[in-house]
Amino acid sequence: MPTSPRAQALSKELKQARKERGLTVRALADMLGWSHARVSRIENAKQGITVEDVSTLLGYLRVASHDRDRLIKMTRDLNEPAWWEVHRGVNSQLASLIDAEQRAHRITYVTPTLVPGLLQTRAYSRAIYEAAGFTDEEIDDAVAVRQHRQGIIERSSPTELVAYVDESVLQRPAGSRDTAAEQLRYLTKVNERANISIRVLPLTVGVHVGLDGMFSVIAMPNGSSTVHIEAPNAGVLLSDPDDVRPYERMITRLGESALSAADSMRLLSEYVQHHEGLT
Repeated sequence: MPTSPRAQALSKELKQARKERGLTVRALADMLGWSHARVSRIENAKQGITVEDVSTLLGYLRVASHDRDRLIKMTRDLNEPAWWEVHRGVNSQLASLIDAEQRAHRITYVTPTLVPGLLQTRAYSRAIYEAAGFTDEEIDDAVAVRQHRQGIIERSSPTELVAYVDESVLQRPAGSRDTAAEQLRYLTKVNERANISIRVLPLTVGVHVGLDGMFSVIAMPNGSSTVHIEAPNAGVLLSDPDDVRPYERMITRLGESALSAADSMRLLSEYVQHHEGLT
């Protein structure tokens, strides 16, 4: 029985589609002329489900064509191992995070301490893992995974990424001054992409709601959102709407306090010059 994050995500969406039609599993089975067990197996993304069965089920549930195509693709992909499911050093928590990132429509970061992982250079990531006491082999694996994750912002239909970054992150060198300057130059470069927006929370704002810790809100194509709270070994994922809502409100408040995109880039450029002048 697949227990991967992808299978769990598919299961959740299939059940949601049925509930939105106000049907029980047994009522849907009767409509389809199937056994209760067959519908249950499909909804729980167990081994043996077929694309044809899922397509038929979604048709009876009158799922919109774009969502139906997406869910059928998710079903088809269950039979192909994803890179994060076979990569050395990816634990179950991190696999769940990567799966959510891969499916996301938009990811909004709030970070008071470090550059967001999806925007880190290789040297900056290495400096962070070195400071955490990782071995050379662990660092190589961790950096490779982080670099691979960044593919979602570079693919043909890239994920939208918004980052609210505290100004102290720009001040703090990671590794050498060269590494810090390179990282900030990279941020100014990627910010030119249509799918990326970096907003700085200046020190003049004082205390703000983003100082409690690093988190991200991962918005899915179906309108649902998941919150990832940063912690060692990947952190915690929250998907209940009541848990997600306070973080969405925090982002709204931070958007009112952050510098504009243009002013954020000007401040970033000043810090690039600052770190370059100290090398």
